[in-house]
Amino acid sequence: MRSSCRVAALFCAIISPILVLAEAPAFINDYGYDREAHGRHPLQVFRSTDLVAPRFNILKSSPSCDDSLYTFLTPRGPSTNEPLAAAYDHEGHLVWATPWQKQQLYNLMVQEYKGEKYLTFWAGNDAVGGHGAGFYYMLDKHYNEYKKVGAANGLDGDLHDFRITEAGTALLTVYEVVQKDLGAVGKSTGPVWDCLIQEIDLETGHAVFQWRATDHYDVTDSYRDIGGEGEDDRAYDFFHINSIEKDASGNYLISARYTRSLTYIDGRNGDVIWIMGGKRNMFKDLSEGRATNFAYQHDARWSDDGRTITMFDNAVDNEHQTMGETRGLRLRVDQQSMTVALETEYINPHKVRGISQGSMQTLKSGNVLLGYGFTPTFTEFASDGTPLCDVHFGPESRFGTGDVQSYRVYKFAWQGWPGTKPDTAVAQDEQDRWQLYVSWNGATEVAKWELQGAPRADSPEADWARLAMADKKSFETSFPLRGAYPRSLRVVARGFKGDRLGASAAVEVEFVTPGEKKGGEAKGEGEAVVVNYEPLRFTSDVSPTRVLLLFVGVFVLSVFWRALRASCRRSARKLRVLPS
Repeated sequence: MRSSCRVAALFCAIISPILVLAEAPAFINDYGYDREAHGRHPLQVFRSTDLVAPRFNILKSSPSCDDSLYTFLTPRGPSTNEPLAAAYDHEGHLVWATPWQKQQLYNLMVQEYKGEKYLTFWAGNDAVGGHGAGFYYMLDKHYNEYKKVGAANGLDGDLHDFRITEAGTALLTVYEVVQKDLGAVGKSTGPVWDCLIQEIDLETGHAVFQWRATDHYDVTDSYRDIGGEGEDDRAYDFFHINSIEKDASGNYLISARYTRSLTYIDGRNGDVIWIMGGKRNMFKDLSEGRATNFAYQHDARWSDDGRTITMFDNAVDNEHQTMGETRGLRLRVDQQSMTVALETEYINPHKVRGISQGSMQTLKSGNVLLGYGFTPTFTEFASDGTPLCDVHFGPESRFGTGDVQSYRVYKFAWQGWPGTKPDTAVAQDEQDRWQLYVSWNGATEVAKWELQGAPRADSPEADWARLAMADKKSFETSFPLRGAYPRSLRVVARGFKGDRLGASAAVEVEFVTPGEKKGGEAKGEGEAVVVNYEPLRFTSDVSPTRVLLLFVGVFVLSVFWRALRASCRRSARKLRVLPS
């Protein structure tokens, strides 16, 4: 009878649908979130891994934003657990994250090189005056380091931009201290942060093109007060390059924050072709000044084959926080007539100000994604400027403090196949119920999880029996451990066609009866985690169908036996009352 109960318990575990989202979902328009009710940086924690990631507050959502792309960001700041490079799905579930050598992280993207997709990001020291000294990394689809890219000519790679071209080169921003005559701004010769662009051959690391701002711009072109800079070891940051792009003509478009200008550079000789915005603006503004009044802007890009420029217009900085309204800009540019017009502007419904950093991305759908840099939010708009989706990854009450920030926020398609095994843990949930938790950092192609059991961790493959299935709906999933289970458990990842993608290491657990204590620690009330017996194995000889038939047969025989015994008792009573 005891064996029958065990078989029944195992059978029930197999046919019962199991799906538990082990992690907490994103907040949905949570007023308390934006008033620090959940802290200065609400976090998502997991049982199966030590990863800790931001937990979103989704203020506004639309099916138009659900395009199967992942959202990539690099949260950092005083209130963060640690700097991360992270990817999320449309519902705010973590997909992949790494602290990458415990360094500051910026500018996470998906880029193509020689026909393969790579994750690219900058890592290094960002405490050098608003820019960085570090390297760019390329990770393959298995999250292994493919290349570590530095600047050429002995210089440090800056954090602001890294773009891989179709020619197999990379565009980098670089900062270098040089001595400059500062008499025009009230000082003698002193140190200045020169801004360079380099185009690097990714195979050799050599620069195939280099350009310096100090060869074409003077410190008087800057809107930034020199203050105490330009003396001793305090270099004057007068230009501040923050984006670079190469077009089909072989020319370069760059953005400089402190000159409030875009510069178009001849790719053959480095000459300046034109300047848009700032003190040396060369364009006629057809929109009453609204097309060229951008300030402290970031992420300037060509679109529509050179007819349109997009950018994130900060409009403000630390010292000028009331100058204008932060917005995304789409400008119609005519390089023949040298005119520019405002085509569309994209403004956050909460009137968010981005006093530094920021990004604008035009998606294939036509939607536009803005990341607000210093302010922990990103917003997706329809092409006409209508807000569609709005997400916070830090409380609105802390906007402007830099507690939580991400240099840029982008969306990309990505397929990740980790070279690691899925992570698992057996632990009790908030109700002290035993669960087996599973996750696989970066595995984008998992459709289902299959819980398997065997007598021992080193059991042959044929001895591992299916116990339960669960759909993968989030970063972490849990299997409730109820009833009878084998001593060794593992979880197998299944793809969308049922193919096996990988298996976790086996975990060993013990049988616990309700109310029993093990090692002085109370286990889950009313729980039986694992039984110490040779489990029923579903091999080619013992299939789930046969177990079902066996179970039904035992039940039918039991009913028949009880009916037969009852009939015999009635017959005996009748015999005792018959006359002799």
